[in-house]
Amino acid sequence: MERLINMASFAEVVEAGSFSAAAERLDCSRAVVSKRITALEKDFGVTLLHRTTRRQSLTEAGEALYEHCRRVLDETNSAETRLHELSSSPRGTLRVSAPHSYGNRILAAQIASFLQRYPEVRVNLHLTDQLADLAGTAVDIAVRLTNTPAPGLVARRLAELPYAVCAAPDYIARHGKPRNPDDLRQHNCIYYAGEITQNPWRFIAPDGQSIEVAITGSFVANGVEVLRNAAIAGLGIVALSRYQLDAEIQRGELVELLPRYRMPPRHIYLVTLPDRLLAAKTRAFIDYLLPERIAPKKPGRS
Repeated sequence: MERLINMASFAEVVEAGSFSAAAERLDCSRAVVSKRITALEKDFGVTLLHRTTRRQSLTEAGEALYEHCRRVLDETNSAETRLHELSSSPRGTLRVSAPHSYGNRILAAQIASFLQRYPEVRVNLHLTDQLADLAGTAVDIAVRLTNTPAPGLVARRLAELPYAVCAAPDYIARHGKPRNPDDLRQHNCIYYAGEITQNPWRFIAPDGQSIEVAITGSFVANGVEVLRNAAIAGLGIVALSRYQLDAEIQRGELVELLPRYRMPPRHIYLVTLPDRLLAAKTRAFIDYLLPERIAPKKPGRS
């Protein structure tokens, strides 16, 4: 850094035409400028300027170094301008990772609206149900559905995601409705099995009592869409985050069960690396996804 300062001072001397004029431009004393040039000559082991009481001129080495200094300073100024633009206004490519279901049902519409507000931002959305390695994959921000964000990351809680237990009208016509969580033991419950297996199912009764039910079923899968479609087809009872079932409940394809019992909700977080300074595009995206914007709407009871 010291050498870069000395090089900048040298270029200023050449362009200003004198030590005094350079010192005025750099807002320092003539002695300081002279000291920097002397240090630069000592570093490179060459004489850069011929000095007399009346004038100064560049040596051959000075001419070569000046050309190099000018290129370095121009690149530095260009980088500074670019970084200032990136940090002062949202622009550039924002890399976002999110689970498939949330990305399709919630985040895609939010991103479309975000891009209308910030037209100089380009979003690269990667949908995956695996936890993205932010450091290893150059992801700027990740959406995580979890109650325990991973340590070492900055996690911003955005919303609570309540669950719903549902079945198709055809399944209910054939097998009846469970009256309480314990009745689920007698039903075909289809459930998620991936990095985290959704079994047993946990409920909170109206009196606050915690209930845990080990469920069984003929179908398990590691994808939300396939579980929802299987439930719509009448295969069994499914429990998923409400936003994953809202549209189907409203259309009557699924019926909500056990409305008096609540399953512990999951939470949604935006996670980033623990950088002290976030790019403007990332800050804007975080600020845009306010809790009141993304909290799933609650449908009427069915």
